[in-house]
Order: sequence, then C-alpha cells, then structure tokens
Amino acid sequence: MKRKLLMLTALALCLALLCGCTTIATSEWMQNLFPVGDEAVAAQQTGSVNGSEDKQEVKQVVTETYTALESFGLAYQPDYGLQPYNCQSLNNRIIFSFLYEPLFAVTSSYEAEPILAESYFVTDDGRTTTVKLRSGVTFHDGSALTAADAVYSIESAAGSEYYGSRLRFITSAEAQDELTLVLSTSEAYECLPLLLDIPIIKSGTKDEVSPPGTGPYEFAETKLTRCENWWRDTAPLVDFDEIALTVSSTAADVRDNFEYQKVNMVLTDPNSSAFAGFHNDYELWNEETTIMQYIGYNMNSPVFSNYGLRGAITFAIDREQLVEQTLGGFAVASTLPCSPNSRYYDVKLANSFAYDTGSYYDQLASASVEDATGDGILDLYVPSKGYSVPVEGTMLVCSSSYIRVQAANEAAKMLNSLGFNITVKSMEYTEYKQALLQGNFDLYYGEVRLSPNFDLSPFFGATGTLNYGDLSDSTMMNLCSMALVNSGNTYNLYKRVCERGYITPILFKSYALYTTRGAATEPTRYLDWFLPYTAQTEE
Repeated sequence: MKRKLLMLTALALCLALLCGCTTIATSEWMQNLFPVGDEAVAAQQTGSVNGSEDKQEVKQVVTETYTALESFGLAYQPDYGLQPYNCQSLNNRIIFSFLYEPLFAVTSSYEAEPILAESYFVTDDGRTTTVKLRSGVTFHDGSALTAADAVYSIESAAGSEYYGSRLRFITSAEAQDELTLVLSTSEAYECLPLLLDIPIIKSGTKDEVSPPGTGPYEFAETKLTRCENWWRDTAPLVDFDEIALTVSSTAADVRDNFEYQKVNMVLTDPNSSAFAGFHNDYELWNEETTIMQYIGYNMNSPVFSNYGLRGAITFAIDREQLVEQTLGGFAVASTLPCSPNSRYYDVKLANSFAYDTGSYYDQLASASVEDATGDGILDLYVPSKGYSVPVEGTMLVCSSSYIRVQAANEAAKMLNSLGFNITVKSMEYTEYKQALLQGNFDLYYGEVRLSPNFDLSPFFGATGTLNYGDLSDSTMMNLCSMALVNSGNTYNLYKRVCERGYITPILFKSYALYTTRGAATEPTRYLDWFLPYTAQTEE
C-alpha cells in the first residue's frame, strides 16, 4: 500500500534497530511461511492519515550519489516451486510479483484498481459481478488471455490455503465470452473486486513448476527474463533484461547474499535484527499491511464478560506510544478494526474511542467498576452474585514473535497502571492455539491479517474462525453482512465493536522492504499483490 522511502547508512539503521527494537532470533525472522499472525486470518496493509501522517513521515537522511547496478537478483527457494496459490516461501512469493498479474490491484486507499480487468459492473442486487478483461494481453507462451483463464485461476485459488477464505462467497465463475467473466455470489457483495487481486495463470497449468503468467518477466530455470511482448506501457518494477534467481535456503543465506549484492530485494519483519549491520548501501521502504494486532476477550469470563469494562479498555491503551516504543514506528495506531488509510475509516468515530483516561474512568463508573477494597486493584460488581470480583486475569500471547510478546506486556502495563491486574503468559503456538480453541483464557493479545475489505465476520457467530471468546450477537452478524453489501454500513459495525469491546484494535503492522541502493527508483504496490493471507494460524 502506501510507501515511504528511508535512505540510511548501515550504521544508522543498525543503531535504529538496536535502539528502537528488541532482537528477534534469525530463525524467527524467516520461517518460509510469511508471518500472518497467531490467529486464523479473517475471511480471509496500513496507512497513515487522519492525524498520523507526521508519525509515519520518513525523511531522506543520505543523499550521496551511487553507482548504478549492472545486475539484479532475487532470493529463490527451488524446493517450494513457483505455484502461486499454495507456495509457502516468502522469497518465492516476491518473485510472483514479476511473473503474474491480478484482475484488480488494491490501491493505497483500499479501492479496486483494474489491472488485467478493463472494467466491471455489479448488478443492483449485488449478487452478480461482470468483469471485462483487457484485450491484447498475452501469457509468457504467447497465447492470449481469455475469460476461461480467469475462471480457471479463480477456481484454482478458491481451493487453496491462501485464497480460499476470501473467495468463499463465490458460487459460480463463468466465461460469458472470450473477454467477459461473470461471477455470482451467495450474498450481495459490493467489494468483490477488492478480493480479486489473485495471480492469473494460463488454464491447465497450476501444477507446473512455474505456470505461464502475464507479468513483465518469465521464468527460465535459474533466472527471470524480460518479456518483450508485455502488454503494459509502463516500466516494470526494476529495469533489467535478466533477474538472477539466487538459491537461498536459509535466513543466513538471504542475509549474506544481500550483503554481497547477489540478492537486491528482500521483504521482512522490520523488528528483526537479521539485517542490521550491513556494509553495503541500501534503502529501506515501509510496506504497509492489513495485519492487525488487537486484544480479544473470553465472553464467559466473570470479569471480561462485562461489555462496559471491555469498552473502557479502548480508552486505556496509548496506541501511539506502543507503536513507537515497541514496534519502532513500523505500524500505525488504530482504534478501529480497519486501516486509517482506508475509506472505511471514520476519523470522528475513531477519535471518540481514542486514548483518554477521563473517558476511561467515566466508562468504569457506568460499568460499576471501582476499587472497592482499597488495594489498588479495581473491582467489578456482579449483580447475579451480589458481590464484587477483582478486575484481573491472564493475557495469552503466542511466543513466536518476541516483539508481539513485548507489545502484549506493554498493553498489560498500561492497563495495570490504571487499576487492572493483568498477567501476560507467553505460550508456544500449539499450546496457545489450543487454549484459545478451548476457551482457557481471560483475554489474549492477537494478530491477524485481514482482507482488503476488512471483513470482521470471522470474529462473530458460532462458525467464526476467530470467535475464540464464544461471542453470540446476531446484531453483529447482521452488521457484518450489511458492511459487505455497502461499505457505508461499516460505521455502525465499528461503533458496536468498540462500544462493547468485542475486540480492542491496537495497530496495523508494516513490513520492511530492503533494496540495494539504486535497485529500484520507487517500489510500487505491485509487490503487495501476492503476499499471502490464509485461513490458518501463524507458526
């Protein structure tokens, strides 16, 4: 999504990482699977507007000239192949951006921009979307792109781990003619094109090592070669006739190959220390994501079943401080469960739930919460029991990310400074996931990659993949459905989420794109096209 350039010397970046972040083990930094959070990805990135622009503004601090590159390379893991729908290598998925193109791309404001599509039309009932494809587009083998290829790609993606959830509403995909695709959905779905940023490949080729695509480069065993017949009249992301594919099996391989300029572009967690201390010149770019960190609650807890108490928590978290001190600024604070850069984000509504201790204490009072015993810990009066219980509990967090554990501890510290008694428990993934599924928790610090339309339905309802807290609220399900039909309906949805504290959004993460200085004049959103989000949980 939106990107900002940061030009740094190796020493400057090293110091920034060491001062602003806590070291993460290299093995954590790159686990083949792209980090998507410790919860299931909702039905299935972040901006900085509405007052947060200054926080995210990145300034150029190095201006010296540099020598133009004579070659360009990408890290490649051959064992994972280049099949675009199930590939589990982040390195290989970056390669996809050079090989494949989608029907639509998602803009920085989370709008659908036609790419292989020329135009689209949605019927009044919202259940049928007709997509007109561009003419004159060809695959790497010279064959013309047709609607049948789009049908094949959508059906293949719908059966995959990475794309199945977002395409679950599609009941049929048909080629009306050579260039017309007709999609039917089970429900009215205004924003279906937002979810069609999937790789389009030639029919019948999904099982090939590298299926033919329509991108500016094609696969040639150990390299990518420029396609002279590429249909776009714009320059590709990088301008080289060949791109070397450098076998890099481990994180150390990627780091070393980047150091010695055998690899010139790497996407990773900015809070990792793996790339600190380079000797060569490079540029660092902020790659925004839809990865949301949030606090979730057990609705069966004697304390956190009280929505007034949960609603107070949104006012108790200083999100800006957490972003700067824990994530080194590579995130954007958000009180709403959508990116501040999206059209769904309502500034006035967001501000009404922002950090404010005055509103916090007002909310506690209305929820019958006070320090009844004078021990410094708040107590919640429970009418059904006729007595008060201390506002305390254990916050679970997955141990796979040290930075996320640190964020959970910081959030707990903020709550405890205001009268809570929260203990953070870091757990290995399998144990953590099991505890959530069994309801053995009071609250948890979660992370999930949302879809570009910020669909929240997985958090609610009996079948919701993220409904760990056993929430039952038919109104919420109706509001989720209405939001899918018309984005103008998100206001009431987000308002109810925050008022009742069904979840407490904290921030949206960014990732770091490292490029050798001069490798790319300005990376575009095309790198974001095929980064995965799954219905599976994080390692």
